[in-house]
Amino acid sequence: MARSMSQAATGPDTEAVGKFIRLDLVGALAGLALVVAANLVLQRWQLWLVAVALVALSGALVRAGQRLQHGVLAGALWLVAGGNWLVAVVVPAALPFLWPVMAITVLMPVVLGASYLARRTLTTVLVGAGFVAGAVAVVGLLNDDGGALPDIEDEIELVVVVGALMAQIAPIGLIAWQNNDLQRQSLEQATELNEELLQSQDRLAASRRRVVEAADTERRRIERDLHDGAQQRLVAIGVRLRLLESIAEDPGVKTQVEALVSEMDDAVDEVRELARGIYPPLLQTRGLVDALSAVARRSPLSVTTDLEEVGRLEPSAETSLYFTALEALTNAAKHAPGSSVELSLRAADDRILLRVSDDGPGFEPTRETMTQGTHNMGDRLASCGGALQVSSAPGQGTVVAASVPIGASSGPASG
Repeated sequence: MARSMSQAATGPDTEAVGKFIRLDLVGALAGLALVVAANLVLQRWQLWLVAVALVALSGALVRAGQRLQHGVLAGALWLVAGGNWLVAVVVPAALPFLWPVMAITVLMPVVLGASYLARRTLTTVLVGAGFVAGAVAVVGLLNDDGGALPDIEDEIELVVVVGALMAQIAPIGLIAWQNNDLQRQSLEQATELNEELLQSQDRLAASRRRVVEAADTERRRIERDLHDGAQQRLVAIGVRLRLLESIAEDPGVKTQVEALVSEMDDAVDEVRELARGIYPPLLQTRGLVDALSAVARRSPLSVTTDLEEVGRLEPSAETSLYFTALEALTNAAKHAPGSSVELSLRAADDRILLRVSDDGPGFEPTRETMTQGTHNMGDRLASCGGALQVSSAPGQGTVVAASVPIGASSGPASG
């Protein structure tokens, strides 16, 4: 918990401490100027002690501000407390009648730091403040010959006043303790909310993965059905038509059979292309680099490839990068016909990076809404921990950049 409080102390709440430091510094400098001016008239050496204490306080506050900027809140608070406590003890030595005010000054750093300090540190500060407040009272009373209550003995007065001041530490300490409890409760609630948010994000990511995995499984099933079902039947019919063509004697019938064979071959090619678009067998059997190379060759655009062998990745990562590249090339062919495209794939640190860039007309991102294809790319990549970035500008082409964590790798793809 102490560590959590330290982490919370580096947040925007420390602005209150910074404001106190700045105001305290202004007060210290103003007091220093007043003491110096008064001593030019009074010429008392005790006032120079006060001036030295105020100079020390000013230096401590400047240093505390520097420590606070570097996130060292506890060190800053100790400097604030130490500087103020020094002044609180020295002032009654020169101006005994001010000791009650100085006793209150001792408590200000305690109240200031109550919301930020760990329990052990807060207890130490409270105990230290009690001793310093007692010292302030002792110094003030011993320098006041008449005493605060002249009708009783000075010794009795000392005991009564010191005891009363020590008693005042209790309610102020209670307030500080309660503030500390409230701060801890707020921190615990924020931590719980943060954990719930992280769990929600995990559930969303898991849901995305299930949707994508289910879609990929269905793609594979349809691809197998097309390959093993419709495609095989068409191939069988084509074999029978060719047999019929070889035995046909009537020239008219032979011509018609040849036409049917040609149409059958076209139909088989269409089924193969359809199956390849649903789920590419090459991606499953040979890996991402070979599948992307095939996509680049089939593109109607001039595609330059720079594909680093990245080995076999998790299926979800491979399919996400493959369909992202496919969607990016399709968009380039649609919106930037005749442009040149660069397709690259490489490993960097613990991620695989895909980049598809064209030199087409580009577009203004602020005026263009995300298409369904772009949404699909982003969702698919997010399902496996990846990210998508699309950047463009009028006349500067378009860049689609995707990345996924490497995750489990099984080495280079086999040929």
